[in-house]
This record gives sequence, structure tokens and C-alpha cells, in this order.
Amino acid sequence: MWILVVQFSMLGLVSCDKESDKPLSLDQIESNATKLYYGSKGGVTITGGDGNYSFSCESPLLKAEMTYSNYILFEPLGVGEATVTIKDSSGDSYILKVTIAYKTEKIVVSKLDATVVGDNMTVGNQKELKEKALATIPVKVGGGYKFVYTEGEKLAETKGTVFIYPDKYGNSGLEGTFERAAVKDKNGNYSYMTYTLHYNAVNRIFILMEYSESTAKSSQYRAIQFAEDIKEQYKMAYPNVEQVYTSQVIGSLAVE
Repeated sequence: MWILVVQFSMLGLVSCDKESDKPLSLDQIESNATKLYYGSKGGVTITGGDGNYSFSCESPLLKAEMTYSNYILFEPLGVGEATVTIKDSSGDSYILKVTIAYKTEKIVVSKLDATVVGDNMTVGNQKELKEKALATIPVKVGGGYKFVYTEGEKLAETKGTVFIYPDKYGNSGLEGTFERAAVKDKNGNYSYMTYTLHYNAVNRIFILMEYSESTAKSSQYRAIQFAEDIKEQYKMAYPNVEQVYTSQVIGSLAVE
């Protein structure tokens, strides 16, 4: 009986050793490569090996710090590629390729709309002003915007380069700059985002907010939009107008 107990105990130890003998790797990383956005921190969790980890990174594009015994925090300092070598005390190693890029938002517009409010306006004036408002929108359905965050991507103030595609997304874009800001309400909570675009000596402020309309079945269709308040352009010609704003309903938004 004593011999059997010893044998089973030794089998258990061998089994545990095999569990701890997993090769050095990184959690949720495939093909030894990861992508980071300039201006945003990120990190990797080390698994396997003998548990005694170290790393090296000689690239000026990437600041790296081991904040935990098995976690490396990265801070991109530029765009490009960097290599990080991770080792354990047994000599096992893992080479990670890090690609650093500017974060890019791709927005395609699926619908255009305009809202005119003025209780003392005639129906004819409201219709006329709505048509004028629609004509101010810089893109058609199927067109859109590409925002490239060259200053990083933060909750409050950030900026970068914008490409405006008037007819079809990706074709014949106009290049400009933009600033994005988070606006707070009276209670100090973030309420909505504004995108201020500068191109062809024009400045425009789009508000990113919810768009909703009632359908024929009285249900609610909800989406997001770029809304632009253009009342100041028309208050002289239409003194009874109370609100004028355009809506660019966002059909798709992709980040890469």
C-alpha cells in the first residue's frame, strides 16, 4: 500500500511539472503580432515558461514597462514597427512584432435630412429653407468621412487629418484637419461629441448624436448622425425661423 501511495504521488508531481512546462507565449496574441494605436496604451500578458520573465525592446517608437510579473505595458511614441523579445530564466524566448498606427475612423453616410422649426413661418418658406439646408451638406448618400487621429485618441481634446468624400466613400477625397471634443452638460458629465472640420477655408461643426424618426408602423428607428446647426446662416433671410439643422445619418462606422 505504501509503495502504491508513493507511486501515485510521483505521478501527480510529474503531471504538475508538465502543466508548468507550457511554452512561453502571450495570452490572446496570434501569429506573434499585435497592433497598437498611437496615443493609446496597451499591453500583453505572458503565460507559460518558468514564470520568471524579462523583456527587451530597443525601438524608440515604443516605451515598455513590466507593471506586473507577467504583464508588459506599452506606450507608443511614434508610428511604425517595433520588436519586443520576451524571455524566462530557462532561456526560452518569444519575439513579438508590434505595429503602431494612427487610429482611423471610417464613416459612410446612409441618409440626409434637414429640420426647420418656426411656428410663424409659412409652409412654403419652411419647404424652401429645408431644400437650402440640404444643399449645404458636403456629402451625398454613399459619401462620408475618414478621420485619422494623428494626435492620438483621447476622450476629451484630440485632433488629426480628415478626408471628405463628397460622392462615394474612398473616391476623390478632400483633405483637411479636424478637432474632436467631448462636451459636458451642466452637471459636469460628458454629453456629446463635436467634430470641427477645417477644409477649403471652411469651418464646420458636426455634433455626433442620436438620430431617430417614427416609421409608418409607429416604431422607432434609431441611429447616430452628424448634426449641424446652421440657423445663423439664415436668420436674416428668414426672421421667424427658430431652428435649422441638417442630419447626416451614419450607415456604417469602422475603426482600424
